[in-house]
Amino acid sequence: RSVRVSIFLAIRSLWRGNKGITLLTIGMLALIYINLLFLPSLIEGLGHKVSLQLVETLTSNVILSSSNTGSNITGTDELLTNIRSNTSVIDATPTLRVGTQISKDDISNVWSVDAIDPDSYDKVFTTPNNMIEGSFLDKNDTDSIVLGVEIAGAGQTDMQGYATSLKNVHAGDTVTVTLLNGKTHDFKVKGIFDNNFLQSDQKAYISQNEAALLLPITKDHSTSIYVKSNSIETDTNLGDNLMSEQTGIKYQTSDDLAGPVKDQLKTFDLINQILKIISLVVAAITVFIVTYVDLINKRKQIGIERAIGIQSKAIIGNYLLKSAFFAMIGIGVGALVFLYVLAPIVVQHPFKFPYGFVTLYINRDSMIQNAM
Repeated sequence: RSVRVSIFLAIRSLWRGNKGITLLTIGMLALIYINLLFLPSLIEGLGHKVSLQLVETLTSNVILSSSNTGSNITGTDELLTNIRSNTSVIDATPTLRVGTQISKDDISNVWSVDAIDPDSYDKVFTTPNNMIEGSFLDKNDTDSIVLGVEIAGAGQTDMQGYATSLKNVHAGDTVTVTLLNGKTHDFKVKGIFDNNFLQSDQKAYISQNEAALLLPITKDHSTSIYVKSNSIETDTNLGDNLMSEQTGIKYQTSDDLAGPVKDQLKTFDLINQILKIISLVVAAITVFIVTYVDLINKRKQIGIERAIGIQSKAIIGNYLLKSAFFAMIGIGVGALVFLYVLAPIVVQHPFKFPYGFVTLYINRDSMIQNAM
């Protein structure tokens, strides 16, 4: 009987109550729900972007290297043939560290310069598609180098690493590379790439053919071999399978190399948890204020209800039901605005992070959890 009376009182109160206060309360709770969704979705979007950028521009899925510190992988051609025969592998590409310093006029800094096979590199990484000046390397290129924008600078004074870059190097300019044997060699900048990812934009590449001319003893050697997976199996399982027939080789996955970046994302998660608690407190205060003001204005009405025999728990139930109604409608409105207004706007105007452009990642489980 008390439940039926509570439902009756709640419906009558909502129907005859101040519609403006009802709409404002629902709007406030909708905004709080959107706030609960927004930052977690942005952080998840950032996490997915970082993972994607790592795999597509820097680490691939599995990275093979020599198990002996400071040594190169020998017999690279044969090893590549074995790797590519694995059904879980799309392709693999070798890189060889050939230089440690790049200079232009009186400006220089320490960056890694790697020799690559442009044909297979294009199948593992997306860097060749991200050229902002010139073009990427060809297999037969000699005396040519491509630079990341964080090295070249390219006159982009608003870039994060501009102060430590070569400042104004453009395609067609000449830079000097200090090789591992201590000698220097001049290269013409064939192109400049911008992956929108700080770590991979601090790379420079020359062709394997050029490396064979400059450092003949390194032929059929590689510092690392990057393997792109087709996701049939996990990266760890793929690494284990590749190592089962190899000796003197170790592997790492993209997750293994993402530690520093993930530590930064954990900081965002901590901030998100703090803001979530604040939002829930604001939601509670909002409902409390609305309920308290309503109680003050209806003291006489409540006295009459008690006088005619309505139990106190029915009156309390009335306010609980109204609070639940405000919350559910607020959640529904907030979810619709988030999914069909806010998310599309962010897709059209994504946030610019050091790891690239980030949009909101919609997680249905997170939406349900925040609603609860």
